[in-house]
Amino acid sequence: MKKYLLFLLLLTLFISSCNKEENFVNDFDDQNDQWGDYDDEGDYEDDDDYNDDGGQASEGALTLYRVDENVISKIKDYPVNSDLKNLQEDIGTHFKMWDFVSRLIPIQYRDKISEFEVFHGGGELLGYVLPPNGEDLSKWRFGLAIDAIEGDLGDIDFTNLFTYVAIHEYGHVLTLNDDQVNTGGGACNTYFTGEGCSNENSYINKLYELGWADLENDPDLEDPFALYDKHTDRFVSSYAATNPGEDIAEVFSFFVTMPERPTGNKISDQKINLLYNFPELVDLREDIRGSGGPVLNLRAGSWMENPLAKKFKLCNRKGCNHQSTSK
Repeated sequence: MKKYLLFLLLLTLFISSCNKEENFVNDFDDQNDQWGDYDDEGDYEDDDDYNDDGGQASEGALTLYRVDENVISKIKDYPVNSDLKNLQEDIGTHFKMWDFVSRLIPIQYRDKISEFEVFHGGGELLGYVLPPNGEDLSKWRFGLAIDAIEGDLGDIDFTNLFTYVAIHEYGHVLTLNDDQVNTGGGACNTYFTGEGCSNENSYINKLYELGWADLENDPDLEDPFALYDKHTDRFVSSYAATNPGEDIAEVFSFFVTMPERPTGNKISDQKINLLYNFPELVDLREDIRGSGGPVLNLRAGSWMENPLAKKFKLCNRKGCNHQSTSK
């Protein structure tokens, strides 16, 4: 089942300027050589295996790329209004966005990402992931908003909103792929993610058992604001109270960006420490933290301090559910 994991933020996210990167590739003159042949309608002609998702692109979608390890190649441009045309044609920034992601997440951990989408989020949507081939959770589309960038993309800075969004969205791929979730059907004895039944020892099922199983009958379960206010000690952020899927992506973000593991005994601390029980995640954390940017800049939650974040809103998988900020 195709499902967007929409990542929309409330009052509490941080946007900071990036330093200028001197080593980015800025020469994209030979676009046809890199992208292959297109017909007059802009559709990709040489990809018989490409599965058109029937228009289920993110709102404001600009361009979809195929991912081959560190390289992206254009699949298609989406129809856009004239006010977004210049962003769609800004291929240099698209490539910088992917270059940033490919430096942030080492190649050995990106084998599940098969597509990269650049979109304009309208000051609301920052990123999303989805399996473009339905129930095939071995391949994921990774979407990032071009308007989440402030200034030039440069050295990786873990206090920066764009970095945080990339880590959060990668957390979804990491915890919902075919190694973690079974789409074979049947009743679940574990947490049902929306894509399938999580494996018993999966990251998300362990987090569900730790901090969500006893909330199943909570009357505020469908109201993330009320749930967070009632159980603040359970969540690393208000957005984490949306559902277990958003919770583990937020926990993963804190796991990566906190310089040391927490020593407290709150359930939110226990959730972060839970990830330390998986040696492969500890290795991943160290590789991401060593991918660029001064380590001293790492400060978990620093993205929550900018008042500009009031542009963004918090929604759950069923859509926005709060007052005047709903669509």
